[in-house]
Amino acid sequence: MMKSILSLALYTATALAQGIYINSPAAGTELQAGETVTVQLVRPVFSENVAEIGIAIGIESCSGSSGCPKPDSEIGNLLYSGPYDPQSNGPPDPYENFTITVPDVTGPAQIGVVRPFLVGLSYEFVVGTAVTNVTIV
Repeated sequence: MMKSILSLALYTATALAQGIYINSPAAGTELQAGETVTVQLVRPVFSENVAEIGIAIGIESCSGSSGCPKPDSEIGNLLYSGPYDPQSNGPPDPYENFTITVPDVTGPAQIGVVRPFLVGLSYEFVVGTAVTNVTIV
């Protein structure tokens, strides 16, 4: 019984720790090809130990009937790969801004983020993702 409770607690903490999200640009935003855009990634505060490894940000065209792939399987045009160190600037949650240049593609697209990190007392390896759908004109 105790093992089940501990496993459930670790699973819940792991799932919650994946909770980064893209605050900007907002879903549905129209972006211009060649435009410089700020991508704001927010990481809610958690009580578990979290050790950041880094992130990758990409834009993937979503044309065709298959839609957009999950960013942990295909990220498209790689726009940033490197450290992720969100800072708390008061409420609400810690975030970090990344400046990217929109690639020369048009139509429906997805900004995807892949974030490998370590979580919990034993620093379990986890990969989290976040997406926002945009249109490039």
